[in-house]
Amino acid sequence: MVTGLINANPIVYERKARQVRSAPTNIDEYADEPIDQQEIFDHIRDIKDPEHPYSLEELKVVTEDSIEVNDKQSYVRVTFTPTVEHCSMATVIGLCLRVKLMRSLPSRYKGDLVCCVIFWPSCFHQLQYAPSTKYLQG
Repeated sequence: MVTGLINANPIVYERKARQVRSAPTNIDEYADEPIDQQEIFDHIRDIKDPEHPYSLEELKVVTEDSIEVNDKQSYVRVTFTPTVEHCSMATVIGLCLRVKLMRSLPSRYKGDLVCCVIFWPSCFHQLQYAPSTKYLQG
């Protein structure tokens, strides 16, 4: 059991203002609505960090620029950066992102949903061999 916080003093950034999205002009209720970076970010920005009362956005674990969307191929990739290099919570964060997107996105995205990658090389190596990696890779 871990005692104390892994990152006791994280840098907390200011949140971006939410952008108001216009209602779709398409009147065909069966047509696929396009999904973009902003929509994905809006779904995941408020997820709380496992260690702190701050959101992943406030800690810059996820940013709008770290999201790749190919709507035509129903592909989403979220790249996230833990606040410290020895990221014992990286798997938990990755699973939170994946579950949130599985619950939020339409079924056409759920086959090969999300690949969450980590910038810290030592974390990626640690995560690559973790038992939960198959759940992060889709």
